[in-house]
Amino acid sequence: MKYLSLLLLNILFISSGFICAKSISNKDGSPLPDTRPDDLRINYSVDGGMLHYGENIFISKDSCYYKINDGGAITRVNFKLTNAELDKLYMVLLENDFDEIDSYEQKVYDRGGESISLNWSPGKHTAVNNSGMTFIKESWHKEWNTCTEAIEKIGKGEMEKQLMNYEIQFDKSLLGKEIYMQINRDIIIPKSTLMSESDRDEFISKIIMLSPGFHNISITIGKSYNIIKINSDSTKILRLYMVNDSLKHEFTFRN
Repeated sequence: MKYLSLLLLNILFISSGFICAKSISNKDGSPLPDTRPDDLRINYSVDGGMLHYGENIFISKDSCYYKINDGGAITRVNFKLTNAELDKLYMVLLENDFDEIDSYEQKVYDRGGESISLNWSPGKHTAVNNSGMTFIKESWHKEWNTCTEAIEKIGKGEMEKQLMNYEIQFDKSLLGKEIYMQINRDIIIPKSTLMSESDRDEFISKIIMLSPGFHNISITIGKSYNIIKINSDSTKILRLYMVNDSLKHEFTFRN
């Protein structure tokens, strides 16, 4: 009898998936129409949880944008989609039964994640959340991932189209110094000694491809750590130089 009780408990645990998990669903939302509503609005959000990071992709027939907030550095691109592109995206949501995707709740803390909400016509809406204490059921992972990837592909593709050149100049006073540089979360210069091809060079120029908006540059020179905020929309160049053992910077126009 003792072993039978243990077996029953194990079966209950496996069938429920998680202890303290509460099953919820998306059935309260409106069912998706068979064709794309003319006034459809799609909101896709990424929450970094404990990290100061977030993304938002908004899509409608009139306007669209993709915005990233990375530690307070906000970049944004605006774009428009054709009716054919909107229909294609809507079909992904429809064919993957977005309005039926099921989820459950479990007590966790500081968890980020993604959410998608759709709105159309007065009072018509449906939403799915995969962040915080809400998790997508495993049987719906494929459909959920297909929906998020379709929206992300559009946003990231439009962001890439609008990348622009930004110039950083390293003054000769930095030559021979050990340097490490990141822009937001991307490593631009791995830890290395800054060298020049010629002793006659007044500076070393590096061109970075950046999305429109503001970015945080973090630079380590030896034991000195510095953060500089730049605006990639500016026509000015960031010039870095050393005074004694301190890193300095200025924004200058091209000669």
